[in-house]
Amino acid sequence: MLLPVLTLLTLLAAADPLAEAQQAFAEGQYTEAERLALSAAQPPQEGAALYLVGLARFRAGRPAEALEALDAAGRAPDAPERAGWSFNRGACLYALERFAEAEQAFLEATADEPLARLAWVNAGFAALDAGSPERAAQWAERARPGASEREAVLVEELLSLVARARGLAEDEAAEAYRQGLASFDAGRFEEARAFFLQAAKGDATSGRARLMAGAAAYRLGARETAREDLTSALALELEPQDRRTARDYLDRLAFGLRAQGQGLRASGGAGLGFDSNVLQVGVAARDVSGASSTGTASAFAEAGLGLVARWRLSDTLFTELSYGGTQRAYALSSAQDYSLQLHRAAVALEWDVARRVRLGASSWGDLFFTGLSDFRGLQGSVSGSAWLALDESEWTSSRLDVSFAHKAGLVSEFSYLTGQRLDAMLSQELRLRTLGLTAWYRYREDRIGTLEQAVSGDTSREYVIPFAWTAHAVGASARLVLNERLDASLNAEAEWRDYLSDSYLRVQAADGSEEEWGRRRREDARFVLGPAVSARLSKHLQLSARYELLVNTSNVDTRLADPAGACTAPDYVCHRYDYTNGNYQKHLVMLELGATW
Repeated sequence: MLLPVLTLLTLLAAADPLAEAQQAFAEGQYTEAERLALSAAQPPQEGAALYLVGLARFRAGRPAEALEALDAAGRAPDAPERAGWSFNRGACLYALERFAEAEQAFLEATADEPLARLAWVNAGFAALDAGSPERAAQWAERARPGASEREAVLVEELLSLVARARGLAEDEAAEAYRQGLASFDAGRFEEARAFFLQAAKGDATSGRARLMAGAAAYRLGARETAREDLTSALALELEPQDRRTARDYLDRLAFGLRAQGQGLRASGGAGLGFDSNVLQVGVAARDVSGASSTGTASAFAEAGLGLVARWRLSDTLFTELSYGGTQRAYALSSAQDYSLQLHRAAVALEWDVARRVRLGASSWGDLFFTGLSDFRGLQGSVSGSAWLALDESEWTSSRLDVSFAHKAGLVSEFSYLTGQRLDAMLSQELRLRTLGLTAWYRYREDRIGTLEQAVSGDTSREYVIPFAWTAHAVGASARLVLNERLDASLNAEAEWRDYLSDSYLRVQAADGSEEEWGRRRREDARFVLGPAVSARLSKHLQLSARYELLVNTSNVDTRLADPAGACTAPDYVCHRYDYTNGNYQKHLVMLELGATW
């Protein structure tokens, strides 16, 4: 322990009952002074007497008892003057090695101007012995201006000790840092973290040791601890490259858009597959009356390209620009008109509002084309969305998304695809070490148009097919990392659709009047199941296999039986006048080779 020069302040004057005690103290008879002062410790001089008891005990080498007497004096009605009393309490606390409390007591004594510089010096000695040479230097520099010759000597002594302590601490910190690096490189991350924390304590102004402590915690899977270390490192001195590294680690520890990292990414893929029911493409259900009950099956080839650029605009604001395009081409000649090409360009922005709260917004545009030899525009749309996410813990996040889209058929043939779509989705995510789970609920309104399509070969009959609907859906997805090269996923969804207007068969009678046959409000229930497995072949190549099952049940279906007498005037309410086979299954399998850069 470093011993500062401690000055004990005695009473300048004493009442007559304390005269003998004062005299004994002045002559160095501290035991006698204590006895006489205790006998005089009665009002109205109780505080003064106890104050002298404390001084005598300290001089006798009993700081704990001295502190007890000083505290009692401070509670007395005639308590001593505060600054001197605080200074002497600081001396007792320092002798008891209660350095942080001593530093505070000395600083309270600076309210007395003549005592202030000496109090700052002693506060510096206390801070130094508490392990903070930085604070000790701060108090020494505070005391230097205007110091007397004696005070200046103490200031220089303190600064000399500070310099020595800093040198020793820096040497120890450097050695601890070297040992930490060796342990880190050997994969002993818990041991490495202990060394890095030791180095950070020895060199509190440098953030690199704290950065590496956070990196070690990240390797140990201690995400919260790693985040605290890295955040602390960013508040300290760091080289520009180290500052970027700390932020990169924090990105990996984040959720949402920030967790995707920065930079430019490119991806591409090509695959082969088989679709058991091409007519049900999901974008435009053009399976009208006359289609087979089993649909059209065809093999297909698919290719895609993706580009993503992500930036950190600030420590709390992140953005992403992306483009993706895919082309699916069916091999069967009768299915080629259902081949699809999709292009999407998007921009997204996410703001970390608070430690566990994120706000985001995005906008994107889609272009669909259909056909191969008769290639033409199908549908275009412009969409926007906003979301609020709450990361309750390292393992769970809740999110609310709301999106709106305006869609338009690109040619008159597909004008019925024009309209708006509104989505609202609430999801809950669970993240475990190798397993991720997400459950969600979605409400959707798809308010597009109505298709009027004549029955082939019969100009007197025309189907009126509404495409607008609302739906409630629930779903869940899971992703399991089996090892560093293999992972599997599973998606499941159930949706209940209610169409917004009736479908029917418009019939022109011989007299020119029109009748509506088979009027029915369509209701569907859909179930989707999609397992997939991916194997990483190399740093850039991945092979994926996926299967998708779609089961749709509906009250609109030409195959459903009608009760006897249903197909009679005036309404002809029977399923043989429905416009499609609404009960169907669709199986899709695909094998794809993908690449990322």
